[in-house]
Amino acid sequence: MATITISRQFGAGGATLGARIAKRLGYRYLNDELLKEIAEEIGVSVRDVASFEKRRKEKSKLMSFIEKVVRVDIIERKRKYKPLDVQEYIKAIKQVILKEYEKGNCVIIGRGSNYILQDKMDVIHLLLVASKENRIRFLMENYGLRRNEAERAVERADLIRADFLYYFSEKENHDDPMLYTLCLNMDRLSMNEAEELVVNLVRQREKER
Repeated sequence: MATITISRQFGAGGATLGARIAKRLGYRYLNDELLKEIAEEIGVSVRDVASFEKRRKEKSKLMSFIEKVVRVDIIERKRKYKPLDVQEYIKAIKQVILKEYEKGNCVIIGRGSNYILQDKMDVIHLLLVASKENRIRFLMENYGLRRNEAERAVERADLIRADFLYYFSEKENHDDPMLYTLCLNMDRLSMNEAEELVVNLVRQREKER
């Protein structure tokens, strides 16, 4: 039973790598699924969230992209229905991630999972980083954004990530390598190389158990 958390700078390819690792190892891939579980935990139906998104007729192409990839905080969505305390939201995230950890064999994308599971010995914590230029290029090549859109997406996502992770730790540097099992510099690694490194690490740990 193993769990992998993936923290990443936006545009470094964390979700892409996570999906590939999960498929390769036969693990559960938890990204959008976490959003659904968190919504249920705090009493918002997936149908309500979906219908609210459809009513946002003024949504720009850039915002549509960011909400699809970054999954902008569900707090903003739920406020349309009833007030939600931030701490209630953070509590729900912790409960959901701990529950998934207990099941094991999963890849968890973001949402403070590296902090929530920091003291668990059977968890591999990954961090993906890349230069801003390469992150912009990744978004342009993989999601069809124009350069100015990709630049704005990276800048906005970095702010969202910093603000969000502050609820789990007041550390100024959430990319401190001491928080992670393995740090992957995607400027210097291909996606295939990163996948091989992580899969080999997981399999080696499985042999040692």
